[in-house]
Amino acid sequence: MSIPRRRALIREAANLRDALRLHTAEVHETLDARLSALDLGTADGRHCFSRIQLRGYLRLAASCQGEAAEATDQLRLVIAALREDLGQDACTDDLPSLCPALCPDAVAYVTLGSQLGLAMLRRSVPDDDRAGLFALTPDTAAWRSFCERMRLAAPTGPVADSILDDAIGAFLIFDEATRVELSHSHEKIQRPLP
Repeated sequence: MSIPRRRALIREAANLRDALRLHTAEVHETLDARLSALDLGTADGRHCFSRIQLRGYLRLAASCQGEAAEATDQLRLVIAALREDLGQDACTDDLPSLCPALCPDAVAYVTLGSQLGLAMLRRSVPDDDRAGLFALTPDTAAWRSFCERMRLAAPTGPVADSILDDAIGAFLIFDEATRVELSHSHEKIQRPLP
């Protein structure tokens, strides 16, 4: 989808919540497709997925200096769970010293929304293997609060444009983390092709 067409759709959105969904749909679908290559039913697949998530969340936290609006607590909780599962030093060796700044609302959108998506993915993980990220439950109250605030916000204007563009940037952080981790992974962690 081209940027002018995407912007036209955003102008038709009733509010910033709808605009976020429309604006990020393509990058979100691309990321989901990449991540679906992982078999979360295996320990190796879960390990790679968790490394992707830790790599992404560490960069997100750096990009917003840990302030992620309604998702601030959830962001800290996710990173702590991933570090407990993978080790305190996991994925820190190649973090850039400078991350592009992202607005807290964009980070909140991706952080809280991903927790809802994770709840769906958790179903493919055996109960006894639900540790770290897979043991967390989404903060649905924070998500509802964030969505309500976005529903009250205009879908256009300088503030909205910043949030929309930074939300794309947040998804791209996870896309890059996915590409890095999958390039280091072994074929055994990926789902067999039909």
